[in-house]
Amino acid sequence: MRRGLRALVVSTFALVSSPALAETLPVSTPPVAAAVVVTARPVLEEIRLEPLAGAVTTVGAQQIEDLNAGDPAAALRRVPGLVVSRYNLVGSYGGGDGGAVFARGQGTGRPGSELAFSVDGIPKFVGVWTHPLLDNVSIDLAKEIDVYKGAQPVLFGNMAFATIDFIPRRRVEEGFGGRVTAAYGSFATSALTAAAEGRHGALDYLVTASQRQSDGHREGSDGRTRALFARAGYELGGGWAVAATGDFTSGRASDPGVEGAAPLPITPRFDTSDGMGVVTLTRAHGGRQGFVKLYVDDGSIDWLQWDGAKKESFRSLAGWTNYGLKARDAFEVAGRGELTVGFDVDSYGGTAREVRPAGDVPQGDFRFRNVAPYAGFSYTLGDAVKVTPSVGVRYNDSKDFGGVWGGQAGVLVTAAFGEAHARYARAFNLPGVWTAAFYQTYGRGDEWTALKPELMDHFEVGIAPKLGPHATLDLTLFYDDVTDALRFVPPPPPPPSWANLGTYRARGAELSLGVQPIPALGLYAGAAYTETTPAEIPFTPKWTFSGGAVATVSVFRFALDAQWVDSRVAGNLRFPGALATVDAYFLLNGKVSATLDALYSGLDVFLAGENLTGSDYAYRPDYPMPGATVSLGAGLRF
Repeated sequence: MRRGLRALVVSTFALVSSPALAETLPVSTPPVAAAVVVTARPVLEEIRLEPLAGAVTTVGAQQIEDLNAGDPAAALRRVPGLVVSRYNLVGSYGGGDGGAVFARGQGTGRPGSELAFSVDGIPKFVGVWTHPLLDNVSIDLAKEIDVYKGAQPVLFGNMAFATIDFIPRRRVEEGFGGRVTAAYGSFATSALTAAAEGRHGALDYLVTASQRQSDGHREGSDGRTRALFARAGYELGGGWAVAATGDFTSGRASDPGVEGAAPLPITPRFDTSDGMGVVTLTRAHGGRQGFVKLYVDDGSIDWLQWDGAKKESFRSLAGWTNYGLKARDAFEVAGRGELTVGFDVDSYGGTAREVRPAGDVPQGDFRFRNVAPYAGFSYTLGDAVKVTPSVGVRYNDSKDFGGVWGGQAGVLVTAAFGEAHARYARAFNLPGVWTAAFYQTYGRGDEWTALKPELMDHFEVGIAPKLGPHATLDLTLFYDDVTDALRFVPPPPPPPSWANLGTYRARGAELSLGVQPIPALGLYAGAAYTETTPAEIPFTPKWTFSGGAVATVSVFRFALDAQWVDSRVAGNLRFPGALATVDAYFLLNGKVSATLDALYSGLDVFLAGENLTGSDYAYRPDYPMPGATVSLGAGLRF
């Protein structure tokens, strides 16, 4: 651990001690040229405190670019409290070990998930198996990513033990522009992205398209993703506006299998496709915004697998359609209060079946529905020291499971010293369509309706002291207590079933420090400590440390990020069985980009490298990830 920490500190602050940088930017003479101003922080854009949401961590578009992130896992890998897993350089194999994001031990349930992915507040998950898929969320559409590591029962409702919300891009400046970028690197890994956007008076529009693919670092670890996102918006006047978005993705990833094992007769492969459309009506008033959103999300999975017992290949096919309505508005109350009210209607589900040589095995056709009104209220007291208590509640009426309440209460204090907050939340995660699908295959009919929601009690306190204009510090302590978690109950007696038998707790602390000692240099360091009961909660290391640095020198931008992750277990608590341990690892990545307008207007080039120290590491036992990899690319702005 000491070696990993030492390497992390050295790599994070390497740019500070660089002779070239020291000669170019002496501390005693702050630079005045606009070309040397760092326009965004490394790793994280900000951590903000909100009365209802608590601490919200934001990864912005510049951080995504500096990290050379091609998918959500790459963009979020350095956020304290988050852990990722994958098999492939490009593409995510399934929604678990082969491609997922976990927050403080949440999101490990498969099937089903306690962690919610959303795009602009619209849930994005497999309607049948009720968990998110990374390849169904394009990183290219994101203006920023908001991470809610604490429970969000009021604003987000079901599945929101933790929430990752992708805020889509939109054009705000008058005029037209765009960019085309191409890159190629190790293991025939390539990326091609294109974007065009414009605004003409009340009308704005944007289109982005991308493809990434790789042969993979191991036999059978190839992958490919494709994405298309389009938006058109129009300001109607009087604060009213309407917008429509379309988001289309597809992914393909192969499973290379356990290292050293005999190859299978076929290479397992996970194919996905998804399309989501949203129509939004917004109303801006008094510095607040209300909205009504209508959405539909349609997707499919084609999973090629090998059955070792029967010595045959088969396919698991799933298709889903999720649709609904989201409405919310906020109003001023008595001058210093704010009332937020909302109403959600969500319908989700679909069909699943196995295609085998002996014939199809149906797994059902089910649809669940939730109707949920909610409200939150906050009121600010004082002037020099502002104290803002808040409270919120949501009632969720499920067509199949009845009613369940979620709620929260907190207080935010703002003063000359900085900000502090405390928060409690009671969140719920309803059984998914997957429970009905399993019970049909077990021959248990509708006994799944007796299952109860998983419940979480979340406690959180934090402080963000003011350290001056060039530094930020955020410290958060948390405690999560989960009860009634769904667990598989094997025979005897047959047939198998599921029951609300699981309990686990997580407690810990997260620290983020950002420093900009001179305008051309930004530094970041983060740490997270998590202790769980029982100790073996998958993908929940006790310690993680991360760091980053960005600097500009003339036309060059340098970005460096590093992370040390403690040993942890990998597996799935929903099913009984031994969990395997994954060793600790250290990763160092970097990117150098140059703006070459003097050579050709709008031209920039970059060189990016991952795992620059050649660490031996894996996210799952016997699934080694590659050593050092590089990628060379160029972009053209217009």
